[in-house]
Amino acid sequence: SLFMSCMDDKKFTMTLLEFYDLFKNKLISRVDKNELDEFFFWLIDHYCNYSRMDYILNSSFKISKTQEQNLINSIDSLLNEMPIQYVVGETKFMNLVFKLNNSVLIPRPETEELVRWIINDAHTNKNILDIGTGSGCIAVSLSKYLNNCKVTGWDISEDIIKIASHNAYLNDVNVELELSDITKPKFLDYKYDVIVSNPPYITKNEKQFISKNVKFFEPHIALFVENEDPLCFYKKIFDFSNSNLKSNGFLYIEINENFSKEVIKLLKDKGFYDIKLKKDFRLKNRMIKAIKK
Repeated sequence: SLFMSCMDDKKFTMTLLEFYDLFKNKLISRVDKNELDEFFFWLIDHYCNYSRMDYILNSSFKISKTQEQNLINSIDSLLNEMPIQYVVGETKFMNLVFKLNNSVLIPRPETEELVRWIINDAHTNKNILDIGTGSGCIAVSLSKYLNNCKVTGWDISEDIIKIASHNAYLNDVNVELELSDITKPKFLDYKYDVIVSNPPYITKNEKQFISKNVKFFEPHIALFVENEDPLCFYKKIFDFSNSNLKSNGFLYIEINENFSKEVIKLLKDKGFYDIKLKKDFRLKNRMIKAIKK
């Protein structure tokens, strides 16, 4: 047929509008319509460097074979419920771009709220430690938006440190990145002014409520804790802070909304004061700020 002969012709390429139709038909039963458009624009921006506005002005733009292949592969990944951020290998956080792969968590909007809280406190000339830095989203953002602060990020594997370093480089900040495991106590000969952490805090019991794309693609080590000891990381962080946070230094943490009372009790027992609990945009108890005696 005439159509087939066109298809065989290497010069034949798909327009973005044709890709949109294909994209919609394949995914409409799996992805909510608003999200579908979001994903579509994210993908064409990423693979074709073509913005939403470009598309609105000219949806019959013809894409190259390579672009077409990338876009079609991305449909398969989305059908397998891979999060869009891993499909394109990056995400936006605090208006900065962060590269990602599945050895680090996808930064969440509630973590942006924690970062904004720290930035609004306008720390200047401070030594800041981010425990469990992952993609580096907290450490890099703080380094970018606070004045003259020296930021250090810790994590437990070379792969993670590599990604975080790359993100510091991409966003043009200096962050000290170190291989360090908070569960193995160490006492440094110097103290920090601010310690921040978004540690693993979802219990294994809660796993059943977690969506597939998180469960199958994101690193479990960064998400889950044992049911018997859901606060294990907080205990380690508070112990460490007790000896390595300056007197009147600040601690900021993200928490599981089901354990706010327990975390606050732990902090009080460890001699922290002026403990403030804050809700996230979903009105869940999500972050705490405390000051060390």
